[in-house]
Amino acid sequence: MNKKTGLANEKAGFTLVEIITVLLIISLGMVGVLSLIVQNIQSQSLNKNTLIAFQLAQEGVEMIRDVRDTNWRNARPWRTSLFSGNYYMDYTDIVPQIAPTSAYGNLKQDANGMYKDNPYPLTPGTSYSRIITLADNAPGMRVTVNVYWIDHGKNYSYSLDALLYDWR
Repeated sequence: MNKKTGLANEKAGFTLVEIITVLLIISLGMVGVLSLIVQNIQSQSLNKNTLIAFQLAQEGVEMIRDVRDTNWRNARPWRTSLFSGNYYMDYTDIVPQIAPTSAYGNLKQDANGMYKDNPYPLTPGTSYSRIITLADNAPGMRVTVNVYWIDHGKNYSYSLDALLYDWR
């Protein structure tokens, strides 16, 4: 028997308020950790898509350089098939193709994982689209490649510029 309270079976333990307080602190900690995990996943997805967009833009510039170099190898003027305007092109094309003015199509992935241009937006593909813009920039030519994509419902773009010259 306890002399202070007069109760026979009093045991030391946690009160309901203490248990609720501990659960609240643990819950707040878990919410913080989970929000960091979600933010990390979203950031990782954006970084991956930006890297793919950069590579698609670089590929666009390299394809135009290849057209210029092929012209040199075949003893043609370096600007043959390279006129000011908007174009689409993929690794299977020999020269750039004039892009439709109404809308730009999306890129498709083939069985090997390579991206191919699809100038018609009604045909399904990936979330990426690419447009290659050529502009006279005497004495050379400016190549601007814009890649657009959608990630988690937001529109993103990546642009890459290069200058081509007849340096031969």
